Amino acid sequence: MVETLTALSQRNEAFWIGLSLFLLGVISPEGFLLGGLELSGVLIWVGGGILLTRTLVAAFRILRTTAGAGVVGYNEGKTNDR
Repeated sequence: MVETLTALSQRNEAFWIGLSLFLLGVISPEGFLLGGLELSGVLIWVGGGILLTRTLVAAFRILRTTAGAGVVGYNEGKTNDR
């Protein structure tokens, strides 16, 4: 149970960090440079990358769970038909 809560907390933290970086990039001034790169663009790319990764991981987990449940349901249906 503790491991599950820790994993959920870390996923939520990654989402909020990504969203915060993305929004900071949107509201930051465009002329500010960081090592020759525009800071707002870097923040948008990093925040968007984190959000996109979280979305893909969540979709994969949902599809994996759905496929596993479908296999279990199929096997139960086959054993009930006998």
